Amino acid sequence: MKKLLALTILSSLLFPAVVAVEPMQESTISVDAQANSDVEPDTLKVKFYVENSGMNLADIKAKNDKIVNSAITEIKKKLNTNESVKTIAFRVSNVYSYKNNVRIFQKYQVTNGFEVKLKDLSKASEIIKIAMDNGVKRVDNLNFYIENTEKSCNELMKQATNIAKNRASVVATTAGVTLGKPKSINPYCNLNSNYIAPRMYANAMMKSAVSDGAMAQESIETIEPGTINVRAGVNMTYYLK
Repeated sequence: MKKLLALTILSSLLFPAVVAVEPMQESTISVDAQANSDVEPDTLKVKFYVENSGMNLADIKAKNDKIVNSAITEIKKKLNTNESVKTIAFRVSNVYSYKNNVRIFQKYQVTNGFEVKLKDLSKASEIIKIAMDNGVKRVDNLNFYIENTEKSCNELMKQATNIAKNRASVVATTAGVTLGKPKSINPYCNLNSNYIAPRMYANAMMKSAVSDGAMAQESIETIEPGTINVRAGVNMTYYLK
């Protein structure tokens, strides 16, 4: 028994008990701030489509090609070096009818599409009118946007960061602590189209303006670029001293 007690004491001296020590949790404060601005778009992309149908595929294709080539040739005369036209669609479809569950071929339908990119938005109405005057009956997808968002985003992120720093400083001072260095910084920037209704209204009117010249002119005059709402923000976490 004495030997066992002596061994226990010796073991305790040679191998002291390990005590787990919880690491100290550093105090932090997190703040979030946003800044936004309505920015005028600097680019427009508008899509044009030519659709015709009939029994003779070669004739239909030739008809479409004539309209598209004529429209593009005239549109290119109005474009600057930083503006462009590109083909976006060419489809040949068979149109069928059904009788007594039997499919009957009716005709071919050929669709050609091209897209115009404009930097001078004031030319939008003129370009659309040129396309219509040359036989294009479908104008679709007016997309106004900001091509390079870096400038707008960077400026708004600076504003948001200053707001966040000020908020963190105010809260820390009020709480009686000192603000330390940032632990994490998470910025973001989003763009949202604004005033969409006028664009959609113009778009719908142009779709319906197939043959009525007065209607076509009226629809062109309703085009409104609107603005793009650029929203930037930052989430920052600071250490507290």
